[in-house]
Formats: sequence, C-alpha cells, structure tokens
Amino acid sequence: MAGNVFEDIINGIGGFLAVFIVLGVPIILTVINFAGMFTDFKKIKMKVCDFLTLMLGTLFSLIYLIFFVGLGVEYDEPIVLGGVNADFHSPLSGDFMPSFGIPLIIALVSMFALCFVKRRKPPLVGAVLISGIYMGNVLGALFCIQLFENCFDNLIFILFLFPLNYFMMSVRVIRDEIDRQLDFMEENQCLPSGKFMGAVYKLLSKSSGWYLASFIALVPLTAALLIILVLFGQGADGIVKVFTMTADWTFSTQIPPPPVQYEGHYLCTVAAGGHKKIVKPQRMGIRLGKPIVVNRQLCIANAFEDYIMEKTPKFHRAVRNFYDKYGYPLSRKITTPLRADIVYILMKPLEWIFLLFLYTFDVSPESRIAVQYTGKSYSRIKK
Repeated sequence: MAGNVFEDIINGIGGFLAVFIVLGVPIILTVINFAGMFTDFKKIKMKVCDFLTLMLGTLFSLIYLIFFVGLGVEYDEPIVLGGVNADFHSPLSGDFMPSFGIPLIIALVSMFALCFVKRRKPPLVGAVLISGIYMGNVLGALFCIQLFENCFDNLIFILFLFPLNYFMMSVRVIRDEIDRQLDFMEENQCLPSGKFMGAVYKLLSKSSGWYLASFIALVPLTAALLIILVLFGQGADGIVKVFTMTADWTFSTQIPPPPVQYEGHYLCTVAAGGHKKIVKPQRMGIRLGKPIVVNRQLCIANAFEDYIMEKTPKFHRAVRNFYDKYGYPLSRKITTPLRADIVYILMKPLEWIFLLFLYTFDVSPESRIAVQYTGKSYSRIKK
C-alpha cells in the first residue's frame, strides 16, 4: 500500500512538472518578454530569459508541429482517420522547406548574436543583424497567418507564442543595440571626411536612421539569400510556395486526397502512422473493404499469415487468437509517429524471419507478398 502511495506521489510530481514545463514556462517567459519592452531588468535575468525563449521556443514549436499539427504530412497524402497521423496536412511544404528554414536560421542566429554578443559591433554588422531580426518577424507573421485558418483546432494557437515572444525580444534587443551604437558615436565624435561618409554618419547618428539603415541592409541580405536558394533548386518564389503548396491552411492552394479510415492491425498503424523515411509506405491497399496505407513489412507479415492459413489452418487459428489477444491492444498504444517508428524497428527481426520462411517454403514468395491488400486472393491467382 505504501509503495503504491509513494508511486502515486512520484507520478503526480512528474505530471505537475510536465505541465509546468509545457505550459507554465512559456507563459512566464511571455510575461517577462512583454515587461522587458518597457522595463530594464538585470542583464543576467534577461540573458536567461532570452536563452530559454530561443531554445525552448524553437524546440517546443517543432515538437508541436510534428506531433499535433501534421508537419511532414504533404498535401498529396491522405489523412488517416483514427490512426496516429495529425488531423491536418503540413502547413509548410516539404519540397520548399529550405526557403523557410534558411531565413529562419539566419533570423535566429541574428537574434542570438545581438542577445549574447554584447561588445560593440561594427556599424554594418549591427545593421545586417538587425535586418536579420526583421526577417524573422516577417516569417513569424506569415507563419501565424498560415495557421490562422485552423488556429482553434488542437490548440494550434499555442504556436503563436514563439513568434510573439520573438517579436517582443526584437523590440528590446534592437533598441539596446541602437543605444550602444549611438553612445559610442557620441563618445567618439569624429566626423568622417567626404560627403557620402558624412551623410552616412549623419544618418546613423539618430535612432530613426538606424532603423532605416537596417531596412536598407535587408535588401542585399534578401538578394544574397535568394541566390543561395536558387542555387539549391528552390527558385525565387520558394518562400511563396512553401506556404501555398499545402492543403488545409490560409495560403494553401492544393486539394488533398480524401482521408482514409484506419482500423485495428498494429502493423497497419505503423505503416500509416510512422515517419515516411523510416516505415517506408509503398502504396494504398484494401483491408475489410476500406483503404489503408501499406508498406513492405505489413505485406510480408500478412503473406506469412496467408501461407500458414493455406497450409496449416489449425496452427493459423492459434496464431490468429494470439494476435487478437495481444496485437489489437498493442495497436491502441501506438499513438504517435515516434512509437510507430519504434515498433517498425523492433519488428524488423521478425520481418526477416517471415521473409526467410517464405523464401524457404513458398514457390513464389514475392508474388504472394505483392498481392497482399490488393483485394485479390493469392490462392486464386496462382491457379
């Protein structure tokens, strides 16, 4: 009894900590970042807040996108109803992800540099870093607009927190950087020679001039970025297509295939719900008159069952009873793509045993494998 009480206490503490990390920490960081726009906190406190905002914001957003929104489920893939896939297709096109990812990395690096590299930077470097932060705010705004179509489903509006915090950080960080640059210019008043450099100095001697200079610096930064993306095959319109070549969202222009219904078999769950690069779905199949996603592991397992059902019906009934007792409950535990990936990997040795068995005893093992979930019977085809 005491052991159970102690275990309940530990589980309760663990649950509280999980909720606090997932919900409490982002809310606290948001409040601090909001206050930081108007109040000067101690530098050490803001450094900790900035670090947690950038690290946890990026990590939590990525996790939430993958497991609850559908990042990686492209518009031409069917949503699996009742399976482990999300309810939506990816809000960002996988084919054009570098057009979003590379500018995002530049924006995060720019923010990180201005937050944690406190020594004075050359004026041009400071202007470019500020323009990189501007770019991050533009990406954040576009991302939030893209999600707005379904923002109240699956609590998707939670993903607005990181772009909001990034914006609030940018207000404070850009202001502090400009103040540092202006203070240095006032302490070292040395008007450069030449009309052009004199005009540049005059422009940068005011806060408004720094904001303008950063916007000007955004033009060559964007041009260089476009050249890089074109060289990587993204095209000049990649940043547009990363939002439009999607389904279900605000900027989406594509029509997805109809959803398919999932039922029961845990290897069906794996094929439909795991990450494509791992579980390797091959085609759509038919099970109990309904479409399902099929991979080779599923076909091999079903081909093995088909063979023993054909040759030894009694043994097959025993295998079937064992699966009905343990397989279906297992399928209900596979509730995330990661769990599906793990089951796929754990099933690999058994898959190889099934395949070895088929190649040892079946005359046409690949034919039997290929016909699985096609709606046709292998025993009829071989006749």
